[in-house]
This record gives sequence, C-alpha cells and structure tokens, in this order.
Amino acid sequence: MSGHFSPRTRVPARRVLREDVADVIRNSIMVGELRRGSRLDVSGLAAELDVSQLPVREALIALAAEGLVRAEPRRGYYVEELAPVDVLDHYEIYGKISGIAVARASKLMTDQDIDDLQALNDRMRAAEDPQEQEALNNEIHGRINRVGASRRLRSVLLPLSHGMDVRFGVIIPGWQRNAANEHDAIIAALRVRDEDTARAAMEHHLVVNGQRAVDALTEAGFFQTGDEPAATR
Repeated sequence: MSGHFSPRTRVPARRVLREDVADVIRNSIMVGELRRGSRLDVSGLAAELDVSQLPVREALIALAAEGLVRAEPRRGYYVEELAPVDVLDHYEIYGKISGIAVARASKLMTDQDIDDLQALNDRMRAAEDPQEQEALNNEIHGRINRVGASRRLRSVLLPLSHGMDVRFGVIIPGWQRNAANEHDAIIAALRVRDEDTARAAMEHHLVVNGQRAVDALTEAGFFQTGDEPAATR
C-alpha cells in the first residue's frame, strides 16, 4: 500500500531529500492518511512523491528508528502502531530540551531578536493558510533554538523537531489561536529575561500540544482500541 497523499504533501525542494520524504510520510501517518498496520510500498511511495526509491528507503529506515514504521525481513515496511503515551512522551521530551534552549536564549537574545519573534507570532496569528501558520510556528521555535541551543542540544532537538512536523492546523481544532497565545507567554518571559518562566512556558506549550494531538488523533480513531483487532505482523 502506498497510501493516498493530498496534493500539498508533494516533497518541496529543500534540505536533504530523505528528510523531506520522511516529513511527508511522518505527517501522513500522524494525520491518518497512512493507517497503522498498512504496508508501505517503496516503489509506490517513490512514484507518488516523484522521487527515486533510495530516499524513500532511507526515510523509512529513519522513521523505523523513531518508532513510526517497522521493518519486517523479506516482507517490507509497515506503519507501526502507536499508543497515546508514545506521542505524549515525544512532546514531553521535546519540551524539556526546548526548555533548556529557551532558558539560555533569554540571556542571549537581543531586544531586536525578541521583537522579530513577536512579529512572526503576530503574522502566525493572522495567517489563514495552515501551511503558512505551521511554517511561521517552526520559524519561531527554530530561532529560539538556534540562539539558545548548544551544538549538542541542537543534535538532539533536530530529530525531535522532525518528529513533530505534524500538520497541527489539520488535526487540532483551534491550534493556531492557542499556539499563538502560548508563544506570547514565552516571548513575554524572554523580554524580561526570566529564564525560569521562559523554560516553564515552553515546556507547557509543547506538553499541552502533545495532549491536544492525542485528543485529536483519538477522536479520529488513530489509536488501537481494546475491542479492535491488532494489525497483522
């Protein structure tokens, strides 16, 4: 099964190709376009995404390391089954590490840096296109992490942030408004150089988004339920 991608999930020309392919597949898994237990056909995915099979294979290997995909010898790749706690743990871990970065950024960001964050957040709040909203959200977090995260922290944050490249505006009702309000709290703490409040605000923002994602995915029937047969392994 190759799945059915919406037109806007075509791979953009940026970064390393395998990372872009992994983003597309990851998002499609997390919003239910690719269902748990379904087989991921490498050639079919490559054709749908208009890429060669090599970056698809590399992307599936990376997603297997994240726990979203499982590889079965001589059978291929399958969408793994996730429990709500898997999603919650991912967001909590990312929140803890992002909290370290934003606490440090509170001492390193210039006033202009903080003004720029506020301008990005205002644009995000006003944006109507979900892709633009999410791009601005990623830019806000990326700027904080680039200033506050050490090389070691960035090496941990990068794969975690890729694991959160979910189309929030699609699966979480009211995501844009809530996220912008939570960003306001983070930015306010940065402005007064309050590292403890900045850290707590960032951790809260990401943990609560994890819960929102779980609630939305549960409502969409994404998770295995007790009376539903498990996918064939």
